[in-house]
Amino acid sequence: MKIPLNIPSVSNLEKKYVTEAINQNWLSINGKNTKIFEKKFGILVKRKFTLAVQSGTAALHATLKGLGIKKNDNVIVPDYTCVSNLSAVSQCQAKAILVDLERDTLGLDYEKTKSAILKYKPKALQLVHVYGFPARDTIKIINLCKKKKIFVIEDGSESLGAELKNKKIGSFGDVSVFSVRSEKMIGVGEGGIITTNNKKIYDRIKLIASRNSPYRSTRDPYWKKYYTSGEGYNYLMPHLLGSVARAQVERFKKKILLKKIKVGALYRKIFKEKKITFTQKILPNHKPVFWLNSIFFKTLSEKQVQKVGEGLMKIGIEVRSGFWPLHDMPNFLSIKNKKKESAEIFRKTLVLPSSYNLNEKDIKFIYKKVVHLLNKYS
Repeated sequence: MKIPLNIPSVSNLEKKYVTEAINQNWLSINGKNTKIFEKKFGILVKRKFTLAVQSGTAALHATLKGLGIKKNDNVIVPDYTCVSNLSAVSQCQAKAILVDLERDTLGLDYEKTKSAILKYKPKALQLVHVYGFPARDTIKIINLCKKKKIFVIEDGSESLGAELKNKKIGSFGDVSVFSVRSEKMIGVGEGGIITTNNKKIYDRIKLIASRNSPYRSTRDPYWKKYYTSGEGYNYLMPHLLGSVARAQVERFKKKILLKKIKVGALYRKIFKEKKITFTQKILPNHKPVFWLNSIFFKTLSEKQVQKVGEGLMKIGIEVRSGFWPLHDMPNFLSIKNKKKESAEIFRKTLVLPSSYNLNEKDIKFIYKKVVHLLNKYS
């Protein structure tokens, strides 16, 4: 692709820390750089306890298990998000209650969420911030869940660095999870991180993610190391990935974040075609980070939008669709009522290249090609 969708930002600092890990001959879990990454990530999102794991899906699954989610429990999941949010619930043999989005930021809709809570009495709720935008109804949903004693798992995978009312995304939920896959705001190749201010919850999650082996400390007798006290998983992040992650978090605020915000501002400066709108709004007291920039075609059909997308791909401009609504996914334990808004966003949205290094010339070129194809297929 001439203009890829979202490339990672890699510098000599990542190479330095990876080389350091190799020279130390420590590639496995509990590496020095991984621990530094965890500490600095916690500072970034204003959390006391952090745990780096091997993927965002692992972060979701370990969190659900650590919160005691079990067979036949109900968990509210947004209908418009990555399928990992759904599969992690199924891994627990729990049931996902799929709730539709609100149109401003593509987050969970408060009124629909409230109805689902009253009807299904969930044990936990996943609150996802989509494409770098704080979910509009975050605070109302958090307050409702506190009142109903429902755990909130805040998923900030796409919105690291964003703020809502001067509070960091990732600091709202009982537990917050982030993916640090290569194309995310921080990217290590494949990885995730779990954050919380609750020491008891953190300890349970860490045990689950460490094979449920309670005697892994250097202070414990060696013969207890492989004792396991129950179901657990080998989820902790290895040192090579932790070394990349350390560099990424150290470069994040002054390098990566500022460039991503600049790209989002350029898109909103250049894209002025009246038949197109940005899929998400920038609301008062919201500071998005524009992980991905998506546009909504007001006048085109689903097939016409697909033709525009195919045309862009053919000339080397990589795009992707919106999230396929989770209610269309087969073979999951979930409540699959039809969801109007998520289906409409999926049908008529294109996600455009959003790499940190795009400049004004690049985005003007993308705009020109989008408008040409829009007029061609209108």
